[in-house]
Amino acid sequence: MVSPEEQSALPRFVILIYEREVPESVRAASPTIIEAHMHLPRQVAETGGRILTGNAMLPASTAVSVRDNTVVEGSLIDGPQTLAAYFIVEASDLDHAVWIGRMIPVADGWVEVRPILTA
Repeated sequence: MVSPEEQSALPRFVILIYEREVPESVRAASPTIIEAHMHLPRQVAETGGRILTGNAMLPASTAVSVRDNTVVEGSLIDGPQTLAAYFIVEASDLDHAVWIGRMIPVADGWVEVRPILTA
């Protein structure tokens, strides 16, 4: 997490990573993808952006969903891809955030970039 003193005036974006298969652990992930992710903060910084936080997620089968106050095991999203990870980034504008999104290594899926709603 970035402390208030380290925050900048740049807009924030969420980059959602969708994959066909989500590994059960870091050890089960592709070494090539892991290695590429290790270089990502430096690459993003070189563009003038910054990764504030990010996390990989366990497979959708581990999820618990709530709809209309009803709890359901698993994800309610049904499809071949599932949400695998996310990053919160600072970028100069949406085009810059999309450029950062294009840098993110993906095994068999895509990324989605969205501006974060601010007050």
